[in-house]
Amino acid sequence: MKAVKFAVSIPEENYRELEAMRKKEGLSRSGIVAEAIRLLKEFTEKEKLVRQYEEGYRKKPEKITEIKTWERVSAETFSKGEWQ
Repeated sequence: MKAVKFAVSIPEENYRELEAMRKKEGLSRSGIVAEAIRLLKEFTEKEKLVRQYEEGYRKKPEKITEIKTWERVSAETFSKGEWQ
């Protein structure tokens, strides 16, 4: 993968935190920035999925009978130890 250099300005306190984190993790500055970008992308995708789930739930919420059935089945499963 081709690397690209760029310069950024951040508050001094953020810089100190970044340096402490990268040293603790044994990463270069480039490595910690790449990891931060990866984590942000992962977080953003998870948030998108949560929003989609919530929207779907608003469009078609569970019926009380469905909730009661899941509660009963879950209780039976856990009491039998079948979840292990």
